[in-house]
Amino acid sequence: MSRVWREIADPKKHRDFMSSFTEGGIPVEKSRDNLVSKWVYLAHVCNFTFQFVSLDQVRECKAYFEQKTHPSTRGPHPPWEHYWHPWYCKLPKGINKGVKRQKVVKVLNEILAKWG
Repeated sequence: MSRVWREIADPKKHRDFMSSFTEGGIPVEKSRDNLVSKWVYLAHVCNFTFQFVSLDQVRECKAYFEQKTHPSTRGPHPPWEHYWHPWYCKLPKGINKGVKRQKVVKVLNEILAKWG
């Protein structure tokens, strides 16, 4: 069963995995204004929890999962060995194929419908 929710961004709890190639992600930035909340969007589907720091990241992820085939991840990369993999290379095996891919797209559409 899938679930979507959002939480107020907390650098101690939330990480941004899509903006950099850093292995553990980077801490999210807190809102500078106490009156304006910065949100983190979460989706639990296929035993994996996606975490997004913006709706643009949700759209990027949706565009990736809408494609049935993906190009090779081989090619030029930064000189540091373990930190060059983009976010979509770190997904669980098989989540971007068949029925699981369709479930992920459905959940991402739900996030965009609620908060986009």
